[in-house]
Amino acid sequence: MLFLYRPRQTYMPFRRPRPRMEQDMYNHQMQQAFSATRQVPAYAPADAAPAEDPLARLRDLAELHDSGVLTDDEFAAAKAKLLGLDEDGA
Repeated sequence: MLFLYRPRQTYMPFRRPRPRMEQDMYNHQMQQAFSATRQVPAYAPADAAPAEDPLARLRDLAELHDSGVLTDDEFAAAKAKLLGLDEDGA
């Protein structure tokens, strides 16, 4: 029964917790330090990608129409879709 002769611990084996405000400030500082080391660029959704020039696309459609690849109806439908017009032309 040697455990009975062991002296009591006279110190705390761990640090006391910080006050809440101090802990919040520490957490904020750590988050800022972590954010400053990011190597990956921020996420940009696919919608933010630059759209191609609608005038160039319209010229391509006109060339296809002139060469006979597209019919009049197909050209009109593609042009309306490209310009964002309704099917009735309004």
